Amino acid sequence: MSTTSIRIIQAASEIVGGDEALAERLGIGHHALAMFKEGRRHLPDALLLRVVDIILEDRQTRIGVAGEATSPVPRLPSA
Repeated sequence: MSTTSIRIIQAASEIVGGDEALAERLGIGHHALAMFKEGRRHLPDALLLRVVDIILEDRQTRIGVAGEATSPVPRLPSA
């Protein structure tokens, strides 16, 4: 597995509060998660997308908390 995938898993783990929480959120066992984090098993695309979603949700929340626009599409002024 690529180092990028391993880093993504680590980032998601930190966001949700650790490996056990991430494994639970992904619906996989702690041992399976450890195998993915160690690069001993390939992370299936479906799980990779769920891990990326965790990171994106966290980033979106942080942007919203900082008071910046949370909508990716700017609104046009009313005519």
